[in-house]
Amino acid sequence: MASTGVAIALALWAALGDAAGAELASAVVGAVVGLAGLVASVYALRRDGQAAGGAVRADGRGAVAAGGSVTGNAIGADSRVSGAPRAPRSVAGPTRAVLAQGEGSVAAGGDVAGNALGQGGEVAG
Repeated sequence: MASTGVAIALALWAALGDAAGAELASAVVGAVVGLAGLVASVYALRRDGQAAGGAVRADGRGAVAAGGSVTGNAIGADSRVSGAPRAPRSVAGPTRAVLAQGEGSVAAGGDVAGNALGQGGEVAG
């Protein structure tokens, strides 16, 4: 809402007053808004990894999240894993958040190997 007001004010300034001054003001406003966006993005990226502190969360119908390795699983209608299952590598728990968000999403904090995902998927162990 505020950006609309700024745009209208700059347009009126250019139309009714000094076009060169309006151009300079729009450049300054653009730089300030761009810098604010950069700061907000960096803050959100840093906070996302630190706030959850290794939390594992699945949000959404059919979503699957695992903090460690995901091996030898059949996820989905008519999916199957045949043969001897692979031994997962030992992986420490997640140091960042693991989030599967959205319908049918899958996320893992470690290795993902030897899995049949989706309808009719098949993997030989």
